[in-house]
Amino acid sequence: MSPPRDSFGLALSALRQRLRDGADAPGAPLPIQLIAAQLRLSTTPVREALSRLAGEELVEKRGPIYTRPLLDGPALAELYDLRRLYLAAALAPGAARRAGRRRWPPRPPLPAADPLDDPAAVVDALYLELMLTGDDLMLAQAYQRTAERLAPFRSIEARLIPDLAIEAQALMAAFQARDKPTVRARVRRHHRVRIDLSPTIARLALGEKYRSDIV
Repeated sequence: MSPPRDSFGLALSALRQRLRDGADAPGAPLPIQLIAAQLRLSTTPVREALSRLAGEELVEKRGPIYTRPLLDGPALAELYDLRRLYLAAALAPGAARRAGRRRWPPRPPLPAADPLDDPAAVVDALYLELMLTGDDLMLAQAYQRTAERLAPFRSIEARLIPDLAIEAQALMAAFQARDKPTVRARVRRHHRVRIDLSPTIARLALGEKYRSDIV
């Protein structure tokens, strides 16, 4: 007999990946029955997973329907700026002092992805490592929630920003050199570019269509 599946965990993991991939247009309903059928689950664990994600602001609940959040340009710009503020807090001199037993940065490992192959994954790994160096779990969790809300827009960023690989390489070099002032400058520039593009990113996101290949 095969072991029982963790239906809730499976639904939650699949939905998180679906949201990161931007498989649905902002504001589009998430088809519970179809998702459940694709995952070979009942609708109950899918609804429970969506309820959890709604609590994390990764989906919205409108009556009985769950949707991907609909963000306009100004709201998206605020999200980018919020992520920048979390990173700035982790880079502040006081954060290093609060960490106590560790000095910034803690010999960061090379990200698994190559900047030329997947610059977004490299930047995500470096930013998360930066947040974890401050030993402030609440700040790191708040950062991660915001990063998850921005993840669906990465594919559109790649269409609009031609130098993503150069951007990732420069950030990695500054991070590995422990050049904190340059990291601060790179973080500011990274977010300023996206804040300026927020109206276009939000508009293009509306053209993303539902894909049935969730599994």
